[in-house]
Amino acid sequence: MILTNEMLEAALRFRSICLWEELTDSDVFAFRLSDGETGYCSVMGNAGEHFSLGFYRGKNGFSSYLKTLDMGRQQSFGCETFETVMTFDCINCDFVAASTLDDTTKKRIRKYVNDAGLKISRSNGWPDFTRFEPYKAQYGITCEKDARDITEALRAAIAVSEKLTIHDFESLGFDKRGAYPTAKGSKLVPYLIPTADGTYEWSTVKLPALVQDKYATVKFENDILVNMVKALPASGVLQLRIIHIPTPVNDGVSEVPYFPAVLICIDADSEYLWPIFCKEDSEKNPILILAELADTFRRNAGKPQKMQVEDAKTEALLEDFCHQCGIVLVREQNLSALNEAWVSLLDNFMSFS
Repeated sequence: MILTNEMLEAALRFRSICLWEELTDSDVFAFRLSDGETGYCSVMGNAGEHFSLGFYRGKNGFSSYLKTLDMGRQQSFGCETFETVMTFDCINCDFVAASTLDDTTKKRIRKYVNDAGLKISRSNGWPDFTRFEPYKAQYGITCEKDARDITEALRAAIAVSEKLTIHDFESLGFDKRGAYPTAKGSKLVPYLIPTADGTYEWSTVKLPALVQDKYATVKFENDILVNMVKALPASGVLQLRIIHIPTPVNDGVSEVPYFPAVLICIDADSEYLWPIFCKEDSEKNPILILAELADTFRRNAGKPQKMQVEDAKTEALLEDFCHQCGIVLVREQNLSALNEAWVSLLDNFMSFS
């Protein structure tokens, strides 16, 4: 895990200025990263509970922020919401009590503070950097680019605070009404452009619209399994959904654990359920879960005549597989039996976790 002096210096300075007393989480601002990409920031803590800076890289990253707004309008945290959280791509610099950090991180922060002659705020003053990566467990910073990005984000936030001491809110480009950004985009926000002398030029920029998640069709390149499934007798309808289990596992290769995928399969007539588990990270190699599906058909000595799905991710996973294996694939809405099975499966995993 990466925790540089630059990260800690910027984080502790940001904590000391208490920018959340001036801004709410709706007061987004943007800045130019050193590699030319646009970063977006949201300051959290105006309610006095959770102090944090959220950083979102580019329009795809900012869509994570927009998704949180939509989740906030929902009345309950359901399966669909959990899958949405799985797609988040952002970095938070939270400020927490020392007791929530592991001993190694506390030792590293304490050494930096002592060497620099600084003090940590007593109330939730310890910086805790968290990386949200699609279909990965929340983790610390593990790559230099992320370390650089969050450091630059914190420095931009400090510059915003300094500017607010001499300029009024609206003149910097903030919305006096405090309206939240929308999925349609185009809201004007402050835009900071770093200069060679360490200061910033100030402008405004339009926020991007929500980028809908897109999934490439998975090409099933296994002629042996294709020919085997094609030759099987076909009957009945199978409903399917690719989901993720809320229990991260480590593959022994990557430092960051991942959430394993499960392909829920339910017979539309009997409502008999069987999940197909993937032994490896199917986000890296989705063909593995298709191979398991083909082998299940082999063991059952038959394949469905039709497959029904209700989401784009599962459709992209199965489209080429079904085309090659002679199975009709149909996109439907509100497959109630499938969703009930989904809830039941997740409840079982949550009860044992």
